[in-house]
Amino acid sequence: MEIWPAVDWFDMHMVRLEKGRYDAVTQYGTDPLGVFNTRYRRMPKRIHLIDLQGARSGQFGAWSLLSRLHGEGIEIEAGGGIRDELTIERALNQGARRVILGTRLLTDPKWAQELLTHFRAEQLVAGIDIAKGRARLHGWIQEGEDGQRLWHDLYQQGFRLCNVTDISRDGTLTGIHKPFWQNVASGYSGDIGAGGGIRSADDIKSLEQLGIHRCVIGKAWVNGEIDLSEWEGVF
Repeated sequence: MEIWPAVDWFDMHMVRLEKGRYDAVTQYGTDPLGVFNTRYRRMPKRIHLIDLQGARSGQFGAWSLLSRLHGEGIEIEAGGGIRDELTIERALNQGARRVILGTRLLTDPKWAQELLTHFRAEQLVAGIDIAKGRARLHGWIQEGEDGQRLWHDLYQQGFRLCNVTDISRDGTLTGIHKPFWQNVASGYSGDIGAGGGIRSADDIKSLEQLGIHRCVIGKAWVNGEIDLSEWEGVF
């Protein structure tokens, strides 16, 4: 399993939300690298970085943190308010291996197709965050279309990477909802990453058994529910 520790960035703090609710936020300080150093005394190989303010405003703003992570030699996938080619280019130039695209990618098919003429498919990740089967947009505050259908259309266009989040479990530490991921595993083609509720090694193993080989872990590593040092390839 390829594990991506998540760093959610909001108001210059590393935070975790519960079920995507901005009124249910827990802060973990202003220095994500300090959290890693305190807990593990070393930096992870990769980080899933999301600018939560950017997701709402439509403008990614975590540039300083992105540059700092890159300076540490960390592989980064970055998202949150990345909605135009110039921002994608800047993120890639500042060290992101790939960018996560949500709202505009899921609502503008023409733009989605144009992206594949400027960028390689392995540089672009569709971020499909799902509640009750439907994608959530604009920082999870607006309901979109059926998530599986959206990904099917993007896959047909040539996208191959998709991060799926189960919003109902995100930030709750309640464990994964297996029927949700069974539907994802059977209904989504391509390379799928999983997030939302992962709290234990058993959750990770369950995802692997379904054929999902990437996952994003947030509150579970920050709160110490999962010891990342036990997983090969994280450090």
